[in-house]
Amino acid sequence: MTQLSSPGFDFAGCDPHAAAKAGLLTTLVVSGAPGPYDSLPASGTPLPGPIPQGAIVIMDVAGEAIIADNDDATANFPVMMYVAVDGDQDFDGCFVHTVTCIHGGFEFFTDQFVTSAGYVPGLALTCGEAGPPDTTGQFRAAVKGEQIYGFVGAKGYDSTADVLYIIIPQGVCPAVP
Repeated sequence: MTQLSSPGFDFAGCDPHAAAKAGLLTTLVVSGAPGPYDSLPASGTPLPGPIPQGAIVIMDVAGEAIIADNDDATANFPVMMYVAVDGDQDFDGCFVHTVTCIHGGFEFFTDQFVTSAGYVPGLALTCGEAGPPDTTGQFRAAVKGEQIYGFVGAKGYDSTADVLYIIIPQGVCPAVP
């Protein structure tokens, strides 16, 4: 079982009630990933994939996880957004290239966001885009016409830990008016 080992990602809900985190958990195969035995180099150590813990992923037409790119999301609006709970960069994740994802109804903090001033509570967020710099899979402020993926939580940006607290609502969010 994957451990939540990144200091830059964890759930942040403070309600001890079991229903406080009402997100849908699912596992998705990483799109384009080699089979578990095909990806082993001569050393026997699996190679990490492209999806870090806390990144935004969407499902492609084959039902596989791809790192979210705002250009693709805008073209295919609306898309169902997930957050990678374990990614495929730790040992077991990169061996099987399957990620556990959660959709909607939770609060978390992550280091997967575009560095910027002005992350105030309630700010609408979307995902980054291909670069340079490449910010795919990272949260950033949403602008008019972009699909909302979440909102900055009440704790906002924690400069000490360099993490952003984010609330992900349930369902597919609309575009910023």
